[in-house]
Amino acid sequence: MKNNSFAHGQELPLGLSMALAQVPAAYAYFAKLDPLQRQQIIDSAHCIRSKEEMRDLVNSLSNGQITDTSIFLNKKLM
Repeated sequence: MKNNSFAHGQELPLGLSMALAQVPAAYAYFAKLDPLQRQQIIDSAHCIRSKEEMRDLVNSLSNGQITDTSIFLNKKLM
């Protein structure tokens, strides 16, 4: 049986899971990423402080536009 867990067995943050469930295109894109890229998204999700920021992250995934997750990681420093 295939292991559907992402990021080396770590679970997705709840907010990211819920947001991805609402945008199938974003989930499909996320699922196709390599493990390192998925982990970067997960790390970014840990730094997000609002529902709107999570929606922005997921929408960027659904558009295939996310190439640099540091914009979300940098918000943690603010």
